[in-house]
Amino acid sequence: MTTETIVAVYDTAEHAEMAVHDLLAANVPSEAISRHASTGMTMGAATTTTAPAQEKGFWARTFGGEPDHDTSVYDRSVGSGSTVVTVQVPDEHVTAVTEILEKHSPIDIDERASSYGIAQTTTTQMPVAAAGSVAVAPTDGVMQLSEEQLVVGTRVVNRGSTRIRRFVVETPVEQQVTLHEETVKIDRRPVTDGRPVTGQAFADKTIEMTETGEEAVVGKTAHVYEEVGLHKEAAERVETVKDTVRREDVKIEKVPGEAVSTRTTAPVTPSTKKI
Repeated sequence: MTTETIVAVYDTAEHAEMAVHDLLAANVPSEAISRHASTGMTMGAATTTTAPAQEKGFWARTFGGEPDHDTSVYDRSVGSGSTVVTVQVPDEHVTAVTEILEKHSPIDIDERASSYGIAQTTTTQMPVAAAGSVAVAPTDGVMQLSEEQLVVGTRVVNRGSTRIRRFVVETPVEQQVTLHEETVKIDRRPVTDGRPVTGQAFADKTIEMTETGEEAVVGKTAHVYEEVGLHKEAAERVETVKDTVRREDVKIEKVPGEAVSTRTTAPVTPSTKKI
């Protein structure tokens, strides 16, 4: 069964402690968890060690191989008070363990390296979740190949709104109406038939008649002539989303050995020879 070494660096001991606590709660064996800091600390059954800065052999023993860009960042971070948490897990548990470590705000390795002025030349870091936050040290002799998958989701966007506003418009109107009027006219008729006087003669008398007329009276009534409202109509459409995804591949080459001429040389002491 192939195992991977997952590495996360935390600027505060509290974040590292919470990460270890969650790992133990997720049934990660305590012997698979290690913390490396400039001063020792104890948490549960997890192993805590002191990692002196610039001790190249320490990281070589931890990850295997020679120190690189990432281990230089680990050295500087530990020296400034950060805590490095390493977890040895089988391949099938890498994603779950990485998610736990990511929840507690690990540093971004590349950003920290840039702040330290460390140039990235050769790195064994394989990002699993957030790039540069949690690193996986690959097993010797194994190269991991990654590929991207297109994940298309949906989101609601505001495409504007429709508003109805009621306002008053005044329009001049006119209408003809027939009015009735009464006026008093004086009638004077000469009498020539010699009729006698009736009633009291030679006394004051007054008769009166009132004139009447109609005038236009304007009134208004209101009634509903139309209703205006809003409603939504739902429809679905199919849209083709185009993008590109990346996939890593390998090219396998057979490199021939170089012919070496035979010559006599001084013996090499095995303890000082590095391959």
